[in-house]
Amino acid sequence: MKKSFLEITEESVDKKSRIKRLHDSVFKTGIIDIQKITEIPEKILNTIDQQYEILSLSEVDRKISNDGTVKFLFKLHDGLCIESVLILDDKQRVTMCISSQVGCRMGCTFCKTSIMGLQRNLSAFEIVSQVIYLFHFMKYEKQINTSMFNIVYMGMGEPFDNYENCLSSIQILCDKRYFSLHPSWITVSTCGIIDKAEEILEVFPRLRIAISLHSAINSKRTEIMKITKKFSVPDIKETLQKIYEKYKQRITLEYVLIKNYNDHIEDIDALEIFNHKAFHINIIPLNNEINGYTPPTDSEVKDFRYELTKRGFFATMRIRKGGDIQADCGQLYLETM
Repeated sequence: MKKSFLEITEESVDKKSRIKRLHDSVFKTGIIDIQKITEIPEKILNTIDQQYEILSLSEVDRKISNDGTVKFLFKLHDGLCIESVLILDDKQRVTMCISSQVGCRMGCTFCKTSIMGLQRNLSAFEIVSQVIYLFHFMKYEKQINTSMFNIVYMGMGEPFDNYENCLSSIQILCDKRYFSLHPSWITVSTCGIIDKAEEILEVFPRLRIAISLHSAINSKRTEIMKITKKFSVPDIKETLQKIYEKYKQRITLEYVLIKNYNDHIEDIDALEIFNHKAFHINIIPLNNEINGYTPPTDSEVKDFRYELTKRGFFATMRIRKGGDIQADCGQLYLETM
């Protein structure tokens, strides 16, 4: 098996300046074929091509939504597959939604990825390879000429269940030799493994953290998210309050709204413990019926948000993206497995 492109040394290319040229070609220009890199002798390129790879995955399929969202199916070297999503807004700003695991073992009952179970963790290079490929697509197929984009660890898997590799991938993405992203352009979403949220912020204080809350009633949250047995709602509140006081950074609470389950006045009453400037509640309508759970209507979502804002919450509704190609929140699932 070839080595990661990131492992190329000065000795491999004879000159330090050539390493910079290689890195710039991939991470600034978006080239993913070693043979298309210019200003380096053909003999050296051939040697590099034999020993190293820019990507540890290959595109198997893609689906394009009516709203422009693109979902990619990637095959890894061992034959397992993952999905990643590229999202464009009306101003052509780019968000890349990437996976951290093949499947997931967290068992959230409203999430299709959990049906797969956990196949394995992704390596740091496999995580970064998704970004390299989506960056290439953005540059060469979408003709978007920018090096600024957002990354959300909201694809398949629980990032903090693969903590070391996710941390390493963020270090690579922020490295000035590579993409040189600012940590504030990266959001890591967790089902509630809050001790790892504290840990990663020690390394990257400006990293964005999103917590999948979905209910502030502990017993109700336990029904749909078994991680609550380890990290209760009061535990989450206490830890997030400490994080806010230390870093003065607003934390997003993701709230998948499920019709006749977590959309009652009692659910809003329970959320009062998060009615503070530290928190932003992002309401995400459930996309499909799953395990007996039903999506709310648009008017029900608006009513829920209205009730929150009336009480002083900072609450927004996520704009649905990629729902028609199963690319929205909680929809990533490999039908072919």
